[in-house]
Amino acid sequence: MQVLFAWDTNGQADRAVAEAIVRYASDTAVQSSALNAATGAWEQRQEIDQRVERLAPQWPPRRQPGVDRSIIRLAVWEMTNAQTPPKVVIDEAIEMAKEFSTEQSASFVNGILDAIHKENQALTGGL
Repeated sequence: MQVLFAWDTNGQADRAVAEAIVRYASDTAVQSSALNAATGAWEQRQEIDQRVERLAPQWPPRRQPGVDRSIIRLAVWEMTNAQTPPKVVIDEAIEMAKEFSTEQSASFVNGILDAIHKENQALTGGL
């Protein structure tokens, strides 16, 4: 989330910035996983943002706090590209929102990600 936030703030994916952020993780596998997730979410941010805007037109990504936007992008990417159970992804995103964002952010993030999860289930026949 921190890598995405930095990239979003700077308007570009800077590998050096990302590596400086993730180097504090002691495990190289965690570092690699974090960089992979951030890169994937960054590359898919336009598609993710379109989905979010369709589901919450009153709060499009451009109006969201940067932390919320980063949390949502990362979580949506993980729900659609990783093997992590969606409920785990949503719970982790809610916890990040509680810790790093506004008082209302956890509820907002939960609502968006729950809608994305339901939409994903409908598209995959409930798998």
